[in-house]
Amino acid sequence: MHRPAPRLAATIALAAALGGLGGMLALAAPAGAAGTTATTGTASHPTCTPATVVAAQQQLEAALAGRVTVLGSLSGDVQAATGLAAADRATLTATLATTSAGIGALVQKAPTDTTCLALWQDARSMVQSYRVYAVVAPQTHLAIAGDTADGIEATLAGDEPAIQGAIATAGKNGVNTAAAQASFADLQAQVTAAQGATGGVSATVLAQTPASYPGSSPVFVAARDGVRTAYGDLKTAAADLQAIVADLR
Repeated sequence: MHRPAPRLAATIALAAALGGLGGMLALAAPAGAAGTTATTGTASHPTCTPATVVAAQQQLEAALAGRVTVLGSLSGDVQAATGLAAADRATLTATLATTSAGIGALVQKAPTDTTCLALWQDARSMVQSYRVYAVVAPQTHLAIAGDTADGIEATLAGDEPAIQGAIATAGKNGVNTAAAQASFADLQAQVTAAQGATGGVSATVLAQTPASYPGSSPVFVAARDGVRTAYGDLKTAAADLQAIVADLR
């Protein structure tokens, strides 16, 4: 049996990482729709008259509670993301801590609001100062997805000499390596394409702030599309790697 060890184990690990990357892409999309809901929905700008202060207050409290839940989920995603670069993990952790503190302060203040003006000011602060749905959520998921893709790309690119060497060794031992060579050439092309699609994604999305909205929305869409393209490229590269392993047995 001629096999580029330990390529089979690497293929299994790659498949698992790609599954996680797909999950992050699903969570990150659609950034634009999330931004629209966060800034124009009635929960963010409650209709209020002196007769409906209590109802408006309850609406605001529910909107804040939803953001608290989302922030908790995002913090869990960051902690669980094994492919997240250390510096990006620190950046996201700080962003989530600051955002959670700000939203938490509004959670404490909202029940004490007695006027429509106070409620409106808190609702505006909830949206414009923190942008949980429009900025923080997509940047968290896209940074995780971008870093995960970058890690997979780096691993595959670093292993290319070993794979090529295994193919050459198999050829010297009498194995017909024509198919393996073709798969390897495609693997190299797919990895290069993936690297081009995700280059700078994490840095770009992490540079976005609540103040950058709505200009951040197309940035997130472009980043999501880039990582999605890389996801497809890496799936093809994984299939190429599996084919090489099979051809060299």
